[in-house]
Amino acid sequence: MKFQGRQSGVTMVELMIVLSIAAILATLAAPSFSSFINNTRQTSTITEVVSDLNLARSEAIKRNSWVLVCVRNAAGTNCGTGSNWQKGWLVCYAGAAGATSCDAATTDNPNPIRVHQAINSNLTLTGSAALVRFNPNGTQGAGGAATLTLTGTWSGAQAKVAKIAATGLISRP
Repeated sequence: MKFQGRQSGVTMVELMIVLSIAAILATLAAPSFSSFINNTRQTSTITEVVSDLNLARSEAIKRNSWVLVCVRNAAGTNCGTGSNWQKGWLVCYAGAAGATSCDAATTDNPNPIRVHQAINSNLTLTGSAALVRFNPNGTQGAGGAATLTLTGTWSGAQAKVAKIAATGLISRP
C-alpha cells in the first residue's frame, strides 16, 4: 500500500535558519542582560547599606546605647579609618558617646551586631566619614549629616546615595 501526499517535518535548511536567528537574538540580548545584573547588584547593595543603617538606629534606641556603622579595619574585626567602604562595614555597640570603635567590653550582646563583607569589585562605596554614629535617641547628634554613595564601574552606571540626616532619618532618593 502506498501513501499519497507530502511528508511533514522540518528540513535542515529551515532548522539552520531558525538557529541563526536565535544566535543573533542571543548576541543582542547579552549586553542588556549584563547591564541588568550590574544594576540589580548595585540596587541590592545599597538596600543592604540602608538596612544596616536602620538596624543600627533601631538598636541604639532599643538598647539606649551608642551604635556605630563603620568601615571595617584590615582584620575585619573593628572599625577602621578612611572613607572607602569597599572592604565592608560593621554594625556594633560603641559603649561611649564619642567612641570611634566597637566596645570590646560588651559581653551580654553580640558585638559586632553585624559584619558585612567586601562588596562586588564592580561597585565603589564611599562615605562622607569612616563611621556613622547613632545616639541612644536615634539621632546623629553632633555628628551631623552623613552620606554613603554607591557607584558602578560600568558605562552608564548611576550613583545611588544613602543619606543620614542629623535627626537620624535615613533616606535613599
